Amino acid sequence: MRFLVAGLFVFLSFSVLKAEAATLDDVLERGHVTCGVDEQHFGFAFLNELGTWQGFEVDFCRALAVTIFNDPSKAQFIPLNAQTRFTALQRRQIDILLRSTTWTFTRDSSYGIDYPGVTFYDQLGILAHKSIGVSSLDEVKQGSLCVAAGTTTLETVREYGEVSGKDITIKMFNSREGLNNFFFSGQCDLYAADQSALTAIVATSAPNPKDYVFLKTSLSKEPLGPVVRDDDGEWYDIVKWLVYGLIEAEERGITKANVEDMQKKNSQVVRFMLGVDEGIGKPLRLRESWLLDTIKTLGNYGEFFERNLGQGSSLKMERGLNALWKDGGMMYAMPIR
Repeated sequence: MRFLVAGLFVFLSFSVLKAEAATLDDVLERGHVTCGVDEQHFGFAFLNELGTWQGFEVDFCRALAVTIFNDPSKAQFIPLNAQTRFTALQRRQIDILLRSTTWTFTRDSSYGIDYPGVTFYDQLGILAHKSIGVSSLDEVKQGSLCVAAGTTTLETVREYGEVSGKDITIKMFNSREGLNNFFFSGQCDLYAADQSALTAIVATSAPNPKDYVFLKTSLSKEPLGPVVRDDDGEWYDIVKWLVYGLIEAEERGITKANVEDMQKKNSQVVRFMLGVDEGIGKPLRLRESWLLDTIKTLGNYGEFFERNLGQGSSLKMERGLNALWKDGGMMYAMPIR
């Protein structure tokens, strides 16, 4: 009897925890998925001139809405700064964080969060006024540096200052607007952030882009991706396989334009991916066509990149590390089989 009672207690406790953690049920009941995004990060998440959210990470949020509801309009966006983003996720104010967030050991192991995958391989960048006459961070002996509070960039430049012994004064800001204003008005010699963010900032905010130079440096790796709470394995799997599904779609040449024709392809893997053969939906409590519908609505990973960051955008970023592995980059999907 004692064993039966103990077993029942463990079962009920597990069931309660599972029920409390069922993010998919919360999202379905609410009728939309809530994504935490950057306040104004051109190319990744920003409000355009029509007041509509747009960007690479915005597309991933809408893809999640299609995955669940088959409707991209069922995505709601909450702008967050670097210091409030994790708290919003931990307090269940958002379902997923899509805010150019670097995957680190401390965050992954201590914040109650999980990283389902990498959607953008970045690195730390340093922007300088051309007038200070340097082309490499090694040439900088002293000066002031602007950086956002609550970021891995702040940790990296602090460590660099300690190890190098250089006389670099770090000036922290909570908002990107404050950082931009301070740097472009000449009150900081250097500006540190993710290389992708600085590229967008120069393109959209610099009074004269030719007055600034990117310094040569390789201080840190910045693998960026979506973040979820670590109490819900089902939700983690949904986000993870959405990311990998979009990447594998590009690997296999499945696009927004041809996805319906690809259903007829004599490939067991493609038929499985697109829900023709059953199995991709039930384990995640989703319909079998969730990946097909997402690609049909928004495209594959490469299409996300090109229209928001690449040659179809005003940023004209090269794929670089974010090219597919077969093209010399680091991007590839865990096999969908």
